[in-house]
Amino acid sequence: MRALGPGGEDILPRAKKTQAVLAYLCLAQGGRVSRSRVAGIIWDRVSEVQARDSLRHALNELERIGSWSIETERETVRLDITACWIDALESPEEPDLLLDDLHGISPAFDQWLLGERSRFENRWKAKLEADLNDLVVKDAAPDLRSAAARRLLNFMPTHEPAFRSLIKAFADMGDSVQAVREFERFRQVVKAALGISPSEQTTALYSAIRLASQVRTPRPSNWARQTEVTAEAALPQQGDLHRAEQTGAASAREREPSIAVLPFRDLSGETGRAYVAEGLVEDLVEAFSRVPSIFVISRRSAAAFRNQDRPPEEIGAALGVRYLVTGSMRAIGNRLRVTVELADTNSSRLLWNSRYDEDFSDLLQVQDRLTDAVIRGVAPHLRAAELQRVRIKRPEDYGAYDFFLRAQENMHSADRGVFESSERLFEQALARDPRYATALAWLAHWHVMRVGQGWSPDPSRDTEQAEHIARRAVECDEMDPMASAVQGHIAAYLHKDFDLAFSRFETSLQINPNGARGWLWNAAVHSWLGEGARAVEKINRAMALSPYDPLMCSYSGVASMAYLADGQYTRAIELALRCMRENPSYTTAHKALIFALVLAGREAEARTPANQLLVLEPHFTIEQFRSRSPVSAGPLGEVYCDALARAGIPLSG
Repeated sequence: MRALGPGGEDILPRAKKTQAVLAYLCLAQGGRVSRSRVAGIIWDRVSEVQARDSLRHALNELERIGSWSIETERETVRLDITACWIDALESPEEPDLLLDDLHGISPAFDQWLLGERSRFENRWKAKLEADLNDLVVKDAAPDLRSAAARRLLNFMPTHEPAFRSLIKAFADMGDSVQAVREFERFRQVVKAALGISPSEQTTALYSAIRLASQVRTPRPSNWARQTEVTAEAALPQQGDLHRAEQTGAASAREREPSIAVLPFRDLSGETGRAYVAEGLVEDLVEAFSRVPSIFVISRRSAAAFRNQDRPPEEIGAALGVRYLVTGSMRAIGNRLRVTVELADTNSSRLLWNSRYDEDFSDLLQVQDRLTDAVIRGVAPHLRAAELQRVRIKRPEDYGAYDFFLRAQENMHSADRGVFESSERLFEQALARDPRYATALAWLAHWHVMRVGQGWSPDPSRDTEQAEHIARRAVECDEMDPMASAVQGHIAAYLHKDFDLAFSRFETSLQINPNGARGWLWNAAVHSWLGEGARAVEKINRAMALSPYDPLMCSYSGVASMAYLADGQYTRAIELALRCMRENPSYTTAHKALIFALVLAGREAEARTPANQLLVLEPHFTIEQFRSRSPVSAGPLGEVYCDALARAGIPLSG
């Protein structure tokens, strides 16, 4: 029970029996009640005279508060509810037990409270059921039906007809994944509250929706007509269930790879060690959330499957994920052994497993080492599994994400022909989903890279295309952090408009403070401006947020430029060489290596990367660098031009 004044202040009286008097008057809904009745059920163990005297003191305490009007007569008392808002008289929003904290005031009060709870529940159950049934009969929009079903379930969490209406509504909206998740939650609620499983009728509906979600309709030759196609003939006959995949599902892009980290089993046999496994799982969830293009289920959601021996397909369907990380921990004395597995939920195929042995010393350091080792093991296999999944699919079965993944991979190939093929793959992704903001942003980035690599046959046209496509990305989804970040990158790299660039990076990082690309290109601009310390700070932030990005060459290249601007030439050389190993055709790395070697006094060594650069960019000259490179607008521009000259790069074409 709570009572708040006009300014939000707490005005609930402290004495429990005074609270009980107020509760009784509230639930009388403004009617007059007998003083003897109220006194008798709250003070039922004293004489009638003493009970009425206690009631008088309680009423005086309520009147002193002054935030409500209580009308008292010799034999009756009444609360004026016109100046109060009483939640129990409105539609309930939470599944709380009526006046749970007032139980135990007295046996008579508890008996009265049981009756009030029954009337309260029956009244609102009937009202909410009528609201929902009315929408179902009228075949109202599924979002209205789902909201009404949710209100009833909030009030009565085990109400099976309401639950069936809810998942039918999700199926009609084309969100069968959410319906499957809801069933898993409902099964746990029913088990905990009633000790039983959902009824056969509810389970049959769930199975039908899950089956419907697995039906895939062949794509017509004209993709624009895809939304007209249904899988009606193939679906189970469950009333209107055949619409489960119709609305919006046909033209929506496939989900990006998703993963859940289940609670690790503790096989130690020792008490007090469970926190080790829980801490490791929490660290893994946080680390996976920083791997690009992976959707990570929260630890709380995955915790529902603690100690459940169920097939990966079933858990994956319930959580809506493609991959599962599971594991066990065994602690014996000061030794810790952790076993970890990665499984594909579609096939239950084991993709990777490993075992790690550690000594208990500093627990936080142990967790950090284990987290790093697991992520390094899982991340490459995860991306490899995604690429393999795409490769074995027939091209006509590709979804938008499949084309996007292929395009992104080819974009960072050392082979120019493979790089060029990315444009067509991005366009095919956008043909599947024209409003795929992330794909648009990456296509804009591809045009920038084309200019930066010296591979553009028409830099002006690629610049225009990059700007146009980036604008489309923001228009399609202004909350996509990559869309804003690439606009900043275009402003800085192609137009040397650093103020606009920082503004767009700020927008991107406001949307997602952990957006690694925003920090990456922010660091690049600081390095071009000669602000080495800030560039190093920001590139380290970017690399910490994306330590296992399969496209890491971008990060290594910018890091080399950042350390170069900070005067740390040895570190700049090491990072440039790392970038060249990651992508031998990435010309930024060759340029950074030339600058660092010359400025470190190793001019003779700089001639080799200079010659390699001229192979990659046959028409590259110092004049071209001076006119196009954004670094030329900063204090280091002429320093780098001199380094290029000393390494043997021609002045002009």
